[in-house]
Amino acid sequence: MMLKLEDYCKFINGGSWTANEYSEEGYPVLKVSNFDKDSISFNELSYLQENSFNKYKKNILKLYDIVIATVGSHPSLVNSAAGRCITIPKSGVGLLLNQNAICLRSLNNEIIDQRYLGYLCKSQLFQHFIQQRGKGAANQMRIPISGIKGFKFDFPEIKTQRKIASILSAYDDLIENNLKRIKLLEEQAQLTYEEWFVRFKFPGHETVKFDEETGLPEGWEKVKVADYVKVISKGPSLKYGSDGQKYPVLNQSCIRNGEIELEKVLYAKELSKSKKDCYLRLNDILINSMGQGTLGRVSKNISIDQTFIIHNCITFLRAKEKYSQYMLFYFISRHKPYFESIAQGSTGQSTLRKEL
Repeated sequence: MMLKLEDYCKFINGGSWTANEYSEEGYPVLKVSNFDKDSISFNELSYLQENSFNKYKKNILKLYDIVIATVGSHPSLVNSAAGRCITIPKSGVGLLLNQNAICLRSLNNEIIDQRYLGYLCKSQLFQHFIQQRGKGAANQMRIPISGIKGFKFDFPEIKTQRKIASILSAYDDLIENNLKRIKLLEEQAQLTYEEWFVRFKFPGHETVKFDEETGLPEGWEKVKVADYVKVISKGPSLKYGSDGQKYPVLNQSCIRNGEIELEKVLYAKELSKSKKDCYLRLNDILINSMGQGTLGRVSKNISIDQTFIIHNCITFLRAKEKYSQYMLFYFISRHKPYFESIAQGSTGQSTLRKEL
């Protein structure tokens, strides 16, 4: 049956409290900046002081609540904050919702199942509907609540809703478990690398002789990274805009914790033939080569297989031999202090030189 969200859902605005109501401890607050892809990042939560809590009880989030960011960048940007939607997991129950977001809650779970509604709100159909109603500039748009309330959808019967939600939830659990396994395997690989190539305790090391001059096992030698990879340190100069801008650009803000985050990409035009190498490829190793504090961060592209441009603030390495790329990542990711030591420029804006 065709239902309008305004008639069957409760809409709760995020709380708008003042800066002096925050404290170092108290009640944790969920801000739009804490949205982490499809879930919540608990790394930098803010806290509301206890004596302000009674004023904002209505902003307490419950299990499976749907939270939609109503302010952010234009929807043409990848993972734009405006319109982004998350479903509150068990770990997020009790958080207080801050401003620039709205909580969506089914009024009757016998008509609209809350979990099913959560998956619907993450669909392209819903995202396109509300983002098309956004107002403002490309880097700061606002989605009016009326634009969300006006969404209509042909909801199936409640048993079908619950069955669909249950199937999708099972896939989500499987994905989450696999991601945890991948993280454990990556940690194990890192430990193995350190054991073999830093401490030299590789299989059979007990019978290996070491060269007194180099300190390395006999037969080993020191080589330059550039002997094994193509180092590209001068990417394209880009101009951003809206007309004809169709290729997302990775910049230093995208290089985080060994991964590539797409929250802050911008768009630019197609590159000239002389700069074709500056399109991202699978297994590329990316190093932040500009900035203060961010310089030397390393990430590896293990999954993005579409056209992205690599900005000139990133030095990237492309192995000449495929087998060397995997070990190279672990080596490179350990040497942020080295990259800082060979940087040049002011303390506020250092730039990595090409000598790798």
